[in-house]
Amino acid sequence: FILYLLSCNSAEIFLFLFAAVLNLDFPFTTIMILWANIIADIPPALSLGLDPPERNIMNRPPRNPKSGVLTRSTTLVLVLQALFMSVVTFGVFLAAVLTPFGNTVLINKEGTSPDTYVPSIFHQGNPETNANENMSPHIAGARSLAFGVLTVLQLNQAFLSRSIDVSVFKTGLRANKWMVGCVLLSFGCYIIGVYVPKLNNWLELVPIGWQAWLVILGAVILQVVFSELMKLCLRKIGFNKSPGAGNHHHHRQERGVRDSEQEAETV
Repeated sequence: FILYLLSCNSAEIFLFLFAAVLNLDFPFTTIMILWANIIADIPPALSLGLDPPERNIMNRPPRNPKSGVLTRSTTLVLVLQALFMSVVTFGVFLAAVLTPFGNTVLINKEGTSPDTYVPSIFHQGNPETNANENMSPHIAGARSLAFGVLTVLQLNQAFLSRSIDVSVFKTGLRANKWMVGCVLLSFGCYIIGVYVPKLNNWLELVPIGWQAWLVILGAVILQVVFSELMKLCLRKIGFNKSPGAGNHHHHRQERGVRDSEQEAETV
């Protein structure tokens, strides 16, 4: 639950940080951020709270009561997950803005031109100029594509966050029916926000074509591969295995032997 929320929110922070450092126009508008937080954070996060316990939870060593909520391993996982989502989304946004691909993904190509994509991404420091540039169809298409990539990645991240080190193919997708329902609800809200007229104007989104959905699908596949490799590395280094677990077991055996000897002497 905590890892999911922090990784999704951190991804948005990293995304805007990249744009600010490079002095580029922001990938999302304010209303897009608010809409993403409503549909991609709240329902999946609530469903994670209803997730059944992991199968091997009783085989884990006791947790150190002095340790914080996030350990070094979980913090590293959080940062890597957030960086992956932000880097992929920012890369898609740049590709859509700096190439004619931003026009290709639009269903309605009215008012688009191959000459609109090069200068419109750079901030000029003039709010009125930036506002006009932000309304160009090409920028709107690039933002809608980036918004779709990040939103679907965050929804998919909910399934990947059910366990830190166990493969998603072992945890399954149907064990938590609440999560499936919440993710479908959030995805439905995303579809409505993109394709319903007037509502998409209010959200500053534009309908995207099948080319955009291929990009989104490719991003999801890459996310699953990245997550599985990261979980494999965590299992290799012995995540959830305390270094002193064997010593604790040995000490318990010694205490059991001493107690048996004392009982024999008493008899």
